[in-house]
Amino acid sequence: MCGICGVVDVSGAGRANLGMVQRMCAAIRHRGPDGDGFYAPSGDPNVALGHAPPEHHRHRRGDQPLYNEDRTIALVFNGEIYNYKELRRDLRSKAHAFRTDGDGETIIHLYEEYGFKLFDQLRGMYGFALWDTQRKRLLVGVDHIGMKPLYLWERGGLLHFASEVKAFNETAELNLDVLDTYLSFGYMIGADTLFKGVQRLPAGHYLVAENGTTRIEEHWRFGVGTAIDLRADDEQGWITRARDLLTESVNLHMRSDVPVGLFLSGGVDSASVLALMRPQAESIETFTVGYDAKTPDNELIHARKIAAHFHTTHHERVINAEDWWNGFQRYVYHHDEPNANPSAVSLMLLAEETAKRVKVVLTGLGGDELFGGYMAHAAIPQILRAQNSWGRMLRGFAQPLLRLERYYPMMKRYRGIGALPTYLPRLTQSLLPRDEGLRRLQSFDGLVLTDTLRGELYGANLQAAWDAAHHKETTYAGIVDRSLAPDAYNFAQALVINTWLAGNALLNCDKVTMAHSLEARVPFFDPVLLNFAARVPSSIRMQRNKYVLREAMRPLLPAFALARPKQPFGTPILNWFRDDLAERIQAVLLDDGAGIRDLFQRPALEALLRAHFDGSAPQVEVVFRLLTLETWLKTFTKERVPVS
Repeated sequence: MCGICGVVDVSGAGRANLGMVQRMCAAIRHRGPDGDGFYAPSGDPNVALGHAPPEHHRHRRGDQPLYNEDRTIALVFNGEIYNYKELRRDLRSKAHAFRTDGDGETIIHLYEEYGFKLFDQLRGMYGFALWDTQRKRLLVGVDHIGMKPLYLWERGGLLHFASEVKAFNETAELNLDVLDTYLSFGYMIGADTLFKGVQRLPAGHYLVAENGTTRIEEHWRFGVGTAIDLRADDEQGWITRARDLLTESVNLHMRSDVPVGLFLSGGVDSASVLALMRPQAESIETFTVGYDAKTPDNELIHARKIAAHFHTTHHERVINAEDWWNGFQRYVYHHDEPNANPSAVSLMLLAEETAKRVKVVLTGLGGDELFGGYMAHAAIPQILRAQNSWGRMLRGFAQPLLRLERYYPMMKRYRGIGALPTYLPRLTQSLLPRDEGLRRLQSFDGLVLTDTLRGELYGANLQAAWDAAHHKETTYAGIVDRSLAPDAYNFAQALVINTWLAGNALLNCDKVTMAHSLEARVPFFDPVLLNFAARVPSSIRMQRNKYVLREAMRPLLPAFALARPKQPFGTPILNWFRDDLAERIQAVLLDDGAGIRDLFQRPALEALLRAHFDGSAPQVEVVFRLLTLETWLKTFTKERVPVS
């Protein structure tokens, strides 16, 4: 892996220069610490590109930028094209000549051959920037599912792009208009970021800058693609095809000039990847993160059993509250965007240890998204059915139920009514209009952040921004429209992929591994496998949790791995935030210099923290989102938001 960046003067005023890009590369050198490569032609001051590569890529790929035969096209590239050998053979048959032995150069020749249709040929993860000198055209693209992010920042006709926001070398300004999105979800969705003026290029899209304008186009969408030649009632056929395609994907992802390891949890997803890696490698190193003996349901025990079954060289990183706290500070810096995912901190600590032994790892990320492993895959269709039947008739009861949300944290303490906060939000979501109900379901609204809490906690400026968001088309509504499908289960699958996966899980995977220049590969997200998964009939896919995957892997996995029920990869922050880390968290959030003082009402913030830490109304998710936001503000902003 590596980092890329660049500047293009879309206005044609000649303001791009090598110095800009050198500074940008220096800010993301952790992604590729072994030197830089630059493209800044003396005859064209409107473009400058940069690349920071890791050493293990150099001998195969050659230094970047990469060029076509007559050097009229230049490319900087981050990622892996797994089907590059097949692409090279096909392109050579069409008279294209290659300068390197690697995968990145295929993008240049695909562009020459197919233009913007080049994306249809690629099986991989990538972010790239291509400069066409003859057309004075910049093409910036990211892969179909968003495994390799790229950020965009345009100011006064000067377009900057980079693998990480910190490459822009500017004091960040908080984008108050979308702060509620982060506070609601714990991550950002769509193209929005909390850096004012900065957008993330959406998964499956590319940007073109030419003739003084920029435009963003879609090149891939989940659920849109080639039909599968299987009957809807051929259950065994779908199961066999799933195994065959996952096997093919794992084999492609193991193409490497260096040994390939595996992040191994105790679940069926990473166990499936390991089972398919085993015939391809004489030895495999596996890596698991877990917690000290006080933590229940530790992944360590289950991962050890799977590693022993497949005879891997197994490594563990065992962390405690102190380790996690120290890692959290670095996590916020490396993630760029505030992201309240405590398990990602643990994964970053595991990546640190893994990078000492291997440079490439596969992961089991994606099994849930492809094969129906999340609660939302069943809950979303249930809510849609309710909204379209009795929910429409009883919509007037939604507001009284919403007023009960303020009492949910307190209800959890009592035996008789403690289950109500689990069931009442689902009832409320069924009574609301489609987009609002689904948004509340996906953001755990009512269980985490309620409208009542917003009203009490938000300062005047944030309250005004939140109110304004209710009166315009939202990012979430656009994602819902992009995810729509005739089958409600297929719609749910697409919606999870376009929100949680793109805005949280895949960003985490990239950021925490690249913090240590570790290349993480995700076999479940091969586009051919994704296209297949989108077409598995829901009547087959939704029989049980990840039914198709479990049945496909039954001949290859031990019974104990298949029998283990779905378990989220958790972190014991509920205990840590109540005990080990309580004093430090309160010190951060109640500090007189805290940036969040300018965003929230101090009395309401103090009351929330007091109720959490004395146990009367625990709200660990809200506290963690506030802690992450405050740490992000200190890390990336120097001037605080104006006092409300």
